[in-house]
Amino acid sequence: MKELEQSQQALKNEKAELSKDKENLTKANAELKTEKDNLTKDKTELTEKNKALTTEKTELNNKITGLVTEKERLVADKERLTKERDDLTKDKENLTATLSTAKTQAEQTSQKLNELEQRHAPYQKLEKLYEVFLEVKDRLNFNFVATTHSAMDLIASVLSDSKYYLESLYNKARQELSDKRSDKGEKLAELFDLLFEYIKDSKFERLKEPSAYDHTCKTLYPEQNSSGKMQRVVLRGYKHNDKVYHTIVDMGS
Repeated sequence: MKELEQSQQALKNEKAELSKDKENLTKANAELKTEKDNLTKDKTELTEKNKALTTEKTELNNKITGLVTEKERLVADKERLTKERDDLTKDKENLTATLSTAKTQAEQTSQKLNELEQRHAPYQKLEKLYEVFLEVKDRLNFNFVATTHSAMDLIASVLSDSKYYLESLYNKARQELSDKRSDKGEKLAELFDLLFEYIKDSKFERLKEPSAYDHTCKTLYPEQNSSGKMQRVVLRGYKHNDKVYHTIVDMGS
């Protein structure tokens, strides 16, 4: 009997231990399951992170490739622009040299033209003098008119008696200017002025400043005395033995 009781007690103790082991195993399994779930979750998160990192790596590689391409393009642009700059600098130097040469040539040409103009100016004045003489010679009653065939002929004749011929021409110009029917007054005054350029008589002196209005001009157009308007103005003149002679030029009303 005592042995039976001991045996039952041993079974109870063993059962209690087994129950305790079962509880421990159940608890351990639950913990393992929780740990497994956590590990699975961590694995999923790591997988997502790896995927995101892979995507980011791909994007970075693409950016690097793009930057390399952009760098190559910029290097090519720099080389092209450097070449263009060098070409433009060379063109500028060539143009500057060409411009300098052209400027020098222009200055030389201008100088030559000035020299030619100065050289031919006396001939042009002589041509003008003879041209004006031909226009008014029918108004002149000088003996030399018929035998005058050039400006030099005219000058030589006038110089033979400068005072007489210039005074006569001056008076003739005034007379023609006062005659409304005449259209030669201005040309006679111009001839008077052109001839004076060739007067070498030391008794003659060109007036340095243009004269003011000559009141005697009013006698040329008497009808204008009432209005007070001056239609003729004295521009040039000369002195002979301290007497002033004026060249009258019609300036219009």
